[in-house]
Amino acid sequence: MNKKDSSRHDSTTDFFLKFINKEKSEEDKKSKPNNHRGISEEYTSTKEKFAKALFKMINLLNTTFDKMLQSNLSIKILSFLLAVVLLFTVSGGSLESLFSTPNGGDYIKSVPVAIEGLQDDYDVAGVPETVNVGLIGPSLDIYSTKLTKNYEVYVDLSGLGEGEQTVELKSRNFPDSVEVMMVPQTITVTITRKVTKTFDLNYRFINEDKIDSKYSVSVNSLEHDKVEVRGSQDNIDKIYSVDAVIDLKGITDSFSQKCKVKAYDRSGKVLNVKIIPSSVDVDCSVSSYSKKVSLEPEFTGTIASGFAVEKVDFSKSQVRIYGDAANIKDIDSVKVLIDVNNLSSTQSFKDLKLVKDSNVNKMSFASVDGTVTITNAISKAFSDLPIHVKNNNQKYQVSFLNTKAVQVTVTGAESKVNKLTNNDITVYVDVENLKRGRHLVPLSVELSDKSLNYQIDDIQNVSILIKK
Repeated sequence: MNKKDSSRHDSTTDFFLKFINKEKSEEDKKSKPNNHRGISEEYTSTKEKFAKALFKMINLLNTTFDKMLQSNLSIKILSFLLAVVLLFTVSGGSLESLFSTPNGGDYIKSVPVAIEGLQDDYDVAGVPETVNVGLIGPSLDIYSTKLTKNYEVYVDLSGLGEGEQTVELKSRNFPDSVEVMMVPQTITVTITRKVTKTFDLNYRFINEDKIDSKYSVSVNSLEHDKVEVRGSQDNIDKIYSVDAVIDLKGITDSFSQKCKVKAYDRSGKVLNVKIIPSSVDVDCSVSSYSKKVSLEPEFTGTIASGFAVEKVDFSKSQVRIYGDAANIKDIDSVKVLIDVNNLSSTQSFKDLKLVKDSNVNKMSFASVDGTVTITNAISKAFSDLPIHVKNNNQKYQVSFLNTKAVQVTVTGAESKVNKLTNNDITVYVDVENLKRGRHLVPLSVELSDKSLNYQIDDIQNVSILIKK
């Protein structure tokens, strides 16, 4: 007992002593000498004894409660006893009411559905991943069931072959006293024979936000470049990519990792298929080299007749690319895909996708906003354009048999077309992989401005002779 508690007890004792003395003093003042003095003194003595006994009892209770409040165990016991008394009072003072459990109802959301009895050579579609389960019965049993989570919901496909089947969902490990209702109770499934198909193995990174932004990761080698995927025809048809999943969490240096292989659909959802092998070894290198490069529009589709792209403005002018210094040293721009099909007026775009070069490990951002300004188109012919030879790696002699120059008509915005000269237009033939002899090859054109369109006016193909 601390000093503060002792002071409190002393003050309580003093209070009762003062009370007794006050009572005795008042009795002495009121009392007068008479023939009943002996009886009065006896009454006063009895009253004093009773007051002293009452004081001792109160002081004992006070001390006992103080000691109990200093012990955690005592507090718990006291709380339990008070709870029992309260519960007993609420139940009407009946022991039978106290220990009986009323019936009630509740439900459990998203209970997983297990598949049992399916033959190895078969796959099944139509089984929900989860169901909701309703419970009716004693409230105490329902509460215990939800707390322990020993229950299961499953579908038994034993003995079922190919085709569409209606089956009932079943449950187990619920108390016998509880009625179980599942939503849905029956399901229609389709059982199909598994097929096997070979896919190219790619890779994808996870936890990229857990690696320092100054680092970039490149994959040096995958243990396998192809894998076999086995599953239902429906799931096989949904496969968009099969990837080794590389975890970048905590990576700061080159590393090797055994990665799980997963199949994904177009939305990025993992498909339920069997992959052989299910994991592969991956070797990766980590680089901190980066540089900023410009953004270059790349148009898809055909703009509306009579119109042309005058200019493109992006919300950002440059992007930082990361990778091995030797691999990205010659990259000076990143293309941005813009669909201008049937475009006839100025339009703004959101989240235009950047095209990542295979030598680039990562970019500081993957998309950008942009505005394409549309204007009326004009056409202009450029004559006597010489034909160049590209990819003549064998250093052959290439002779043009029917023509050495052509005319090209360029269509686009007036401000751009009028700035063009013959030096901005390159007409060429590609002789890569061609052997010695005569060949009929197509003509190709390169323009300095990718927003312009062109048409070769003379001929589309030329005859060439390749000699050693």
